[in-house]
Amino acid sequence: MTACKDLIFFLLVSLIGLVKVDAGGLWSSAPAEYSDVVRQAYAVGNGRLGVMPYGDPGREKLNLNVDSLWSGGPFEVANYTGGNPTHEVYTTLPGIREFIFSNGTGNVDPLLGNENDFYGSYQVLGNLSVSLAGVASSTAYNRSLDFSTGIHTTTFVTNGSTYTSAVYCSYPDQVCVYEIESSSLLPEVVIGIENQMVDPTIQNVTCGEGFVRLTGLTQAGPPSGMRYDSIARLSSSTNASYCNNQPNLVVRAGSSGNSLTLVIGAGTNYDQTQGNAASNFSFMRADPGAYVENVTATAVAKEESDLRSAHVADYSSLTNTFSIELPDTAYVEGMETSALISEYSANGSGNPYLEKTLFDYGRHLFISSSRDNSLPPNLQGRWAIDLSNAWSGDYHANINLQMNHWGVDQTGLGDLQVALWNYMQNTWVPRGQITAQLLYGSSNSSGAWVTHDEMNIFGHTAMKYQAQWADYPASAAWMMEHVFSHWDYSQDNAWLASQGYPLLKGVAEFWIGQLQEDDFFNDGSLVVNPCNSPEHGPTTFACTHYQQLLYQVFTTTLSTAFIISDPDTAFLSNVSASLSRLDKGLHIGSWGEVKEWKLPDSFGYDFENDTHRHLSNLYGWYPGWSISSYLNGTNNNTIKDAVATTLYSRGPGDGPDANAGWEKMWRAACWARLQNPDMAYSELKFAIGTNFAQNGLSMYSGPSPPFQIDANFGLVGVLLAMLITDLPDSPSSSSSSSSSSSSSSSEPPHTVLLAPALPRSYCPGSVRGLRLRGGGSVAFGWDEDGKVRDVDVDVDVEGRGERGRGLRVVDGRGRVLFGGGG
Repeated sequence: MTACKDLIFFLLVSLIGLVKVDAGGLWSSAPAEYSDVVRQAYAVGNGRLGVMPYGDPGREKLNLNVDSLWSGGPFEVANYTGGNPTHEVYTTLPGIREFIFSNGTGNVDPLLGNENDFYGSYQVLGNLSVSLAGVASSTAYNRSLDFSTGIHTTTFVTNGSTYTSAVYCSYPDQVCVYEIESSSLLPEVVIGIENQMVDPTIQNVTCGEGFVRLTGLTQAGPPSGMRYDSIARLSSSTNASYCNNQPNLVVRAGSSGNSLTLVIGAGTNYDQTQGNAASNFSFMRADPGAYVENVTATAVAKEESDLRSAHVADYSSLTNTFSIELPDTAYVEGMETSALISEYSANGSGNPYLEKTLFDYGRHLFISSSRDNSLPPNLQGRWAIDLSNAWSGDYHANINLQMNHWGVDQTGLGDLQVALWNYMQNTWVPRGQITAQLLYGSSNSSGAWVTHDEMNIFGHTAMKYQAQWADYPASAAWMMEHVFSHWDYSQDNAWLASQGYPLLKGVAEFWIGQLQEDDFFNDGSLVVNPCNSPEHGPTTFACTHYQQLLYQVFTTTLSTAFIISDPDTAFLSNVSASLSRLDKGLHIGSWGEVKEWKLPDSFGYDFENDTHRHLSNLYGWYPGWSISSYLNGTNNNTIKDAVATTLYSRGPGDGPDANAGWEKMWRAACWARLQNPDMAYSELKFAIGTNFAQNGLSMYSGPSPPFQIDANFGLVGVLLAMLITDLPDSPSSSSSSSSSSSSSSSEPPHTVLLAPALPRSYCPGSVRGLRLRGGGSVAFGWDEDGKVRDVDVDVDVEGRGERGRGLRVVDGRGRVLFGGGG
């Protein structure tokens, strides 16, 4: 800011009594309202638990969530099958395939599931309320979320006293903490917990010595629904409190001095490790009561300062792995977050300060919703408000679950993806093997497994009931991009051998058994039949999205098999043979587009100005790399022109089928990989200006709910795509190659491009802690003209040489910034 603007802002803050959060957070001068909590409240969490504080001064509430609280599955019906049929249906596949090859399109009706499949939904746990006696009005209200600590703070003044509450969710202590302080003695405090949406016959609220407790079932049964339990426990003397007939916990005025602390714990009797045949797919463990009692009792025995210190140390150790600095070109540092967003124009000049804030918020949300003992973030991350949420608050895996993990490895948060790996291993693979056998005829001894578009937490791996979106057996193949990338960035060979490669191998096993020789074009290539491009078009063969995915799956399977020395030579030979004949999924159509279907354009499916929300035919460009790297697309003008033509045709992401944030983020990232900063930034601005609410969370229907978190995480990936292009290397052979696998010391070095699509308004700036494929990281800055400077590469150069590839870092101006020419 200029000196004059600094003075004006200082005077305004002083006059209205506001306290802004320091750079690196969100803040508001008004409470979040119950009626609009998902667009106003700020989110905190510890992986398993999620909280959104809201409510008026002196009447604060915490929206509570626990990751595994779901209706449906075996907790709703005893013979739950994960959507699988009770008998084999793969015998219909030969006829389905023959018809499609003969006619170009067809159907998969015999493979479809039932609409009423006991799928269930992620659901909200309840609300914790903290009410202060005598607070009728207040001044100087402020609430904020600090990205350096992960702590949500609320302050206000009433009756001459200043009140400050803090909310945070501690991973080390596995509880959420609520502390309130006053500049004078606290008045009477009433603490309650409830969920008024739940049938009271299956829910129980109790109050005891220093605690309130909410327990319940998702259904009365039979069978009995999922059990859940939550306790809010007071840390001050239990002699100072009593239970009224609500039942609420009442803390007498002045009895706790000028502060009190609550710890909140919650759990369910869900257990993902019991989702297998040996456990009869029960997904069930013991009543969570003992756990919740113990975790809250342990935490409450500690000083709040110790709980806070442990939380901040853990949280900051993750946030500090990466930083980005962008200029405050609009001089808005310190402005209220809701004002920043409401004044942001989708067609304006942008606001790097806000865009950096939302980037940091995306990382905060991931840290808060994905830990090694949690489920991965779902469509709503960890923050739901209903018993039945949009799209069940589930795991859509045809872009959404994937986008939730964009940028995680690159910004030093890769280890938090344990939640994702365990979820796939425990809930997808066991039932997915049965799905592969019943629907597709896979051998029960091959280890092959498959999933489709929509998954719950109970191993729903079968096809649902409408082909256009349900016929998507490529979801697990897409997830293997993340498995490979995690190894590529981490170079964790032990993890690769124990968990990563087995996941990848099972997917490859499935697909080498499904590919068919193309009997439509009779070109000798291997294609997928049947297929539906995600949520778009007909049931056909050789959807290019699938072909691009399998090109990656097979190539990365071979390269990682070399790393772990897989002795299964028969399997590897089959993969190599399939890869050599595979249609690679890049077909350029009559009007210069990257085709979505191999079908001739005369069929009318690949048409101009099709503004569908998905970019499935560009998967191999971004976020994948089968086109951009394996087919050398980033260096091929014909391919780049076809990608650009496709993007222009698809429009900015506000077509009649949807107006979601994630579709705009995907377009922005594709433009960034094309090294087109103007179009990339235009799409980013369009997403923020159209879909981001005043609390920084992304909405699905323009500015309107439902809340869907994927665009929050997608924004992280977009900015990273502007900062760096770092792709797995094009394979030099079909047997053993990757960006960091061993092959030949004469191979060219792995090349990384810095600042490929830097918006002009981001200059000058800097980044630190940006991870590289093959291991290591890079820090660099750029000046007012966007020229890269101060490059600091931290890699094991000798180790890279031993693996067969060195490292070369360049910028868009052709300058070599690190390493040799190769």
